[in-house]
Amino acid sequence: MAKELITNFGYDKILKEFKYLYEKEKPYWVKEKQIAAQHGDRSENAEYISAKAEIRNLDKRLRFLDKIINNSEVIDISKIPHKKINFGSEVTLLDLDTNEQKVFKIVGTYETNPNENKISNKSPLGRALIGKELNEEFEFRINDNIFEYEILKIQQCKVEDL
Repeated sequence: MAKELITNFGYDKILKEFKYLYEKEKPYWVKEKQIAAQHGDRSENAEYISAKAEIRNLDKRLRFLDKIINNSEVIDISKIPHKKINFGSEVTLLDLDTNEQKVFKIVGTYETNPNENKISNKSPLGRALIGKELNEEFEFRINDNIFEYEILKIQQCKVEDL
């Protein structure tokens, strides 16, 4: 199985979340479940049922995070040149149809966040951007729609933005 790329900052966030859930949250809910179990019939014990559900959800999240941790290739974006668009680049595009500027950050699949304009290197736009140069114009197609862009700026993503 091919490893998913992830920035060193994204990887650190995932490790931090895993550690917190494993060392703090899960022990808390295991203890809550044990306390609730002492209150009698478990089939009608809301606290017991709730704690059990929390543990199940935590285990699910921990398995997901563990999968990311074990199937990721951590990339230090400060060591990648950003003269051309690359993984870890922040790109300012000019939409040639609307004259609007749009900023995108190229990150790994597990780090994407449309609300923060973080797009995956494997997304259609991410793939179209990789390797492009400053001032280059290109077309990007989604279904029957064609978008035309010009690349105005390429720089390394800032740590505080990841």
